[in-house]
Amino acid sequence: MTGWTLAKRDLKGGLGGLGLLFACLLLAVAGLAAVLSLVSAMDRAIEGNARELLGGDIIVNQSMRPATEAELAAMEEYGEVSESIGTRAMLRYEGETALIDLRAVDDAFPLAGSIGIVGDGAAPTDGNGIAIGRDISTRLSIGVGDTVSVGRADYRITAIVDRLPGGTFLFAPPALMTLDGIDRSQLVVPGSLVDYQYRLALDDPTDPRASVDALVEKLEPIGWESGTRDGAAGGTQRFVETTGDMLLFIAIAALGIGALGIGSAMRAFAASRRATVARLKLVGATKGPLGNMLALEILIVTLAALIPGLALGALAPIIVGAAVGDQLPITPDPGPHLDALGLAAAVGLMVTLAASWRPVVTALRTPPRDMLRASDGASDPERRWSDWLVPILASLGAVILLLVSAGEPMLAAISIAALTVLAIFFAFLGWLVQRLARALRHRGGPVVRLGIAALDRPGNATKRLTVSLGLGLSILVALAAGGQSILAELDGSIPNRAPSHFIVDIPRDEGDALEELVDDFAPGADLRMVSSLRGSIVAVDGIAVEDLPEDRRSWLVRGDRGLTYATDIPQGNRITEGEWWDASYDGVPLVSIEDEAARDLGVGVGDTLTFSIAGREIQAEIASLREVDWQSFGFNFGIVFAPGTLENAPHTLMATVSPGDAGMTDGFERALGERLPMATAISVSDVLAEVRSILTALDAAIRIATLLAIGIGVVVLAGSVVATRAARARDIVLLRLVGGRPRQLVASQLIEFAILSIVAVSLAFGIGLGLAWWALDGNFELPFRPDTPQLVVMAVAAVGVAVLAAMVAVRPALSRTPAEALRIR
Repeated sequence: MTGWTLAKRDLKGGLGGLGLLFACLLLAVAGLAAVLSLVSAMDRAIEGNARELLGGDIIVNQSMRPATEAELAAMEEYGEVSESIGTRAMLRYEGETALIDLRAVDDAFPLAGSIGIVGDGAAPTDGNGIAIGRDISTRLSIGVGDTVSVGRADYRITAIVDRLPGGTFLFAPPALMTLDGIDRSQLVVPGSLVDYQYRLALDDPTDPRASVDALVEKLEPIGWESGTRDGAAGGTQRFVETTGDMLLFIAIAALGIGALGIGSAMRAFAASRRATVARLKLVGATKGPLGNMLALEILIVTLAALIPGLALGALAPIIVGAAVGDQLPITPDPGPHLDALGLAAAVGLMVTLAASWRPVVTALRTPPRDMLRASDGASDPERRWSDWLVPILASLGAVILLLVSAGEPMLAAISIAALTVLAIFFAFLGWLVQRLARALRHRGGPVVRLGIAALDRPGNATKRLTVSLGLGLSILVALAAGGQSILAELDGSIPNRAPSHFIVDIPRDEGDALEELVDDFAPGADLRMVSSLRGSIVAVDGIAVEDLPEDRRSWLVRGDRGLTYATDIPQGNRITEGEWWDASYDGVPLVSIEDEAARDLGVGVGDTLTFSIAGREIQAEIASLREVDWQSFGFNFGIVFAPGTLENAPHTLMATVSPGDAGMTDGFERALGERLPMATAISVSDVLAEVRSILTALDAAIRIATLLAIGIGVVVLAGSVVATRAARARDIVLLRLVGGRPRQLVASQLIEFAILSIVAVSLAFGIGLGLAWWALDGNFELPFRPDTPQLVVMAVAAVGVAVLAAMVAVRPALSRTPAEALRIR
């Protein structure tokens, strides 16, 4: 008789624990497949549309100046060139204002892809037209044909755009005009915060990285940054990778919890089949067909779980695309993503193999004499150390696959290690619960003693249940507390500390006009203005930046930087080395450098830095190092010059406005646009609202994923109770026969589950809060401000759900009659 025939007949007698395997594997694989499919969907969408996202094959850009004729000629040697200028500006319409992310382009833009136009209209073709984003159109109730003002010029709206090539996450709606159009606006003056961009469609697009590296070598070695189509959606790609790694961490936790359930299922299944194996051996069956029988039964249920689990995971890109696709620079590829699904299936199979191998091979060693024993009272077959080889190899294989699938393998490895340590801790907690139950089982009344003793009963699942409940809830509490603290910072602390507006690109001779304007709308407001210009470090102690070793490449020397000059130490700064100059200083150029950046650069007080500013090189001596409070929400500069060096360089002013408790009266931004049309006001509240919406959506996604992990833990709990249902039924019947009342028996079970749940949830609550505090206060220096009442409600709800699930699972055992439970089968 073949293993297939035996498997079909044996399954007719019941699943024997495989139902728990089905539930745990389905949920765990669905979560893992959803995360992997979603990341693959975004990666494939970015990769497949990389050229269209960038608007070409490569891009070179800088903030200090446009390309020279010689540089443009060098670019044209590699292919067609498209020039554009990016900046932020204020759009004005009938007294209303709105911040826009403005891009001025030439006739060749875009070299790849297209401009997403909503409805009728066309991109502007002359200096009198502008295309605006859909959000601005909706907010100001304007459309094609209306006239708006930007800078010192008026423009007719020619189109409403959805998105533009080269855009990633923007904190302002996009707007598009021609190069002639931005000249009319007079927004671009020396010192303005603009970005000169040059996209190229390569004649030989096979190796864009080699082409862009060769091109940069031919450009003036000051201030140029570069990119290729492979990094077209840099901000989006980083967001996808970060979010994907966080979700993968939760999916791995869910998979680990599911593995506990699968292990419980395999032990229950093996125990239920030991008598069958003994009987078949007695009639001549050998290990080969018997092993095939058990393997086929497990494989049938495994495939039955994998198929719907993978199908659910495959729907994730479609659901996300429909829900938030319009908020992303590119819609996720709907798939199916067979590579991600295959990876999830392979990990699921390996986890199942690791969890099932030892119980199955142990069951196959059941001697024929066990035919004469009760199926759950069989002798314990011989266990061998070699039985661990396959589970260890399968577990390592699953870990390797998970590391390969992660955007940051090292982060994934740390996450797996952390989850393993956390699981070991909760297993140790379960062991302690067992030891305490053994010591206290004779305390209290009969009902209490029964409930406590059950925690240490033969075949108990105390350790598995503390791990499954504790692991999921600790992660949920940590993420919820962290998210609440960040959102509380955005809603409370930051608005209270931050200014109401940042104002940039103020003409240097319009400082007095801004003071008058602020005084009109917010008398007594704290107005702080600083000079602003761009420059780059080209040499350190006479050594060219490009010749510095990699370990000295501080962020200060990567591209151009914002510069300023000041007589007094900026607010929120503290001198850590050297001395600040006198207010009347008039000598050789001096600078003060942010201390951490200086250490990275390998410089200190007395060393020299050579700057390129407005086409002129200036060597300055480092007078001091400063500790900068980057959370002060003022204008913090890594490099500050002493007076006497930059005053005559072309520059603009930047300002912050803090109106205090009285607040800013309505109409400030409108009046600013009318009096200072060149200036751009950035409302802190608008920026915070945008950041909050992104973090809220991310927090919701993470919580949903974490609830899946907790759901698997509840399934493991219920399944483990079901696996001991027969033993529980006999115990309950015996207690009935000696006078136990139904409510006493229910109370004893309730005490067991309540103690287990309360202990696991309480420790998980504390660990979760500790992890969130460590991450925020210890690493990111953010205040720890969780919503404690909400978290307590969450913990109490977790206890309630766990106890309810366990009581529902044990209910059939409570309703068994003595005849059913004691019948000899």
